[in-house]
Amino acid sequence: MPSALRIIVLALLLAGCATPRIVVLSDPLDAREHNDLGVSHESAGDMDLALQAYAEAADEDPSWDQPLINLGNVHAADGRWNEAEDAYRSALRRNPANPEAMNNLASVLASQGKASEALEWSGRALDLAPDEPLFMSTRALALLQAGRRAEGVALLDRVLNVLPAGDPLREAAADLRLHALQAAPGENIDIRP
Repeated sequence: MPSALRIIVLALLLAGCATPRIVVLSDPLDAREHNDLGVSHESAGDMDLALQAYAEAADEDPSWDQPLINLGNVHAADGRWNEAEDAYRSALRRNPANPEAMNNLASVLASQGKASEALEWSGRALDLAPDEPLFMSTRALALLQAGRRAEGVALLDRVLNVLPAGDPLREAAADLRLHALQAAPGENIDIRP
């Protein structure tokens, strides 16, 4: 091959290597996979990555409420009540009949001392899932905060009857019951973290 031809071929090859390329990156994960990734991050204790994955899942599927509930749970676990409340309310806008979102919202409202609204949401959750011990416990807390001790203690008794010994929720319910019984008559039980 003549040297001029070699130079032209070499120049074309080099020019081809230097041609700018547009690369479009797309996220290969769908909403459920992002949510699962968030659960994995949360289990590993990496809350920032969990929050990011839940937010991406919520953005990916604007009709699905579970990522917002998970987002709220992470905020609540960190004591960021306003952010948790916002996440649960957003979940309820997506699915107004989700008792988990109702219960978790009630719990966060109780943690903020908003007893009357906690009563409303815990009642709705318990209406939809009357045998759920967690929902009964949340309702009991709201009742106690509202000064309705007899009702709250009765509900905690139900929780204690259905959960096995050693269950962390049972232990928390027993502690709350004891605190309620030790309170002065008519005293509102305000147990907030």
